Amino acid sequence: MPSDTKMVVASELAVKALAGLAPRVEAFRSAVTTAEEEIRSFVTHRRSVSEHRADQTLAELGPFAAGRVDPEKFAALVLDRDELTPDAEGVLDRAEEILGGFAVGSDVHLVTVPRGGDLRDAVRDALNRVGQVFGASRAVQLARAGIFDPDQHNYLLSALPFRKWNREERRLAPPLVVEAEAEDLLPAGLGEFLDGEVKIVLVVKGPTAPAPLARLITPGTYVVQTADPVDLAGLARSGHPGVALLFDEARPEQARFVHDPDKGTASWQRLTVSHMPEETAVGRGRRAPTWLEELAHLRSLASKPAGAEEAAAAEAPEKKATPADQLAAWLLHQTDLAGM
Repeated sequence: MPSDTKMVVASELAVKALAGLAPRVEAFRSAVTTAEEEIRSFVTHRRSVSEHRADQTLAELGPFAAGRVDPEKFAALVLDRDELTPDAEGVLDRAEEILGGFAVGSDVHLVTVPRGGDLRDAVRDALNRVGQVFGASRAVQLARAGIFDPDQHNYLLSALPFRKWNREERRLAPPLVVEAEAEDLLPAGLGEFLDGEVKIVLVVKGPTAPAPLARLITPGTYVVQTADPVDLAGLARSGHPGVALLFDEARPEQARFVHDPDKGTASWQRLTVSHMPEETAVGRGRRAPTWLEELAHLRSLASKPAGAEEAAAAEAPEKKATPADQLAAWLLHQTDLAGM
């Protein structure tokens, strides 16, 4: 477990949510474990070679060199060996320690927003902490190339802000399961993190607004509101960034839907609404509350224009008859069925 991460006590619902994201969890853990093993193998090999060459040099120099010549330094000089600097060795050791902490346990995936806390800040801090994995990997590459400069690159061995992650790092991002109080559920600020293949599942207890995730629906973002952890499987499989809201129970006032970017080009094709709550009337002269706007937005996205299916069918490429179809049609045409 990372040294700066507190032990997280997750609810039963959060544990189920994490289980629904198992493929993504395993992919991240596998990548980290592989990186850690590569570093350990590299360091072990270098040290083994160093010890072997030092022993060989000492034997070649004979008794005269005993106590007078440092065999490791001498071997580096005469054998023209590519030697790691002490700074580089320290980087490898620190990187191995960081990756080893993230390779085990599930705490990296679990986040708890304290009552009255800021959801967006909690997710930001969790992603920045995970950034240590990617920063450590970059630091190793620089150290092995002999160009790691402590003054310029030491920041890579601490929390790496999400805004500094590259495209590949965002694709490998581990999923997060975030527990928050219903009154602290303000997900609009999460939009900046929905990039690459970042997956965020919000677990809340108690009633919420009908469609708090509606504002996060974009053509390339997987969005789901559900009371069933099984519905998270699609989020885990998706190659898009995504966010889910997992209710502790299905309530009539909360919308349940799935927005899958791979289902079509139009919003009504991508959005499947399994439950749409009734809209509450708002008094005259009053501005509609935010949750009503979110619900109206969800309705508009799910609304199918008149004639949309016919237009889609017309645009679909005409199916070409196969040779078998053509032969069957010819045989039927040649057969006299009048007397049957």
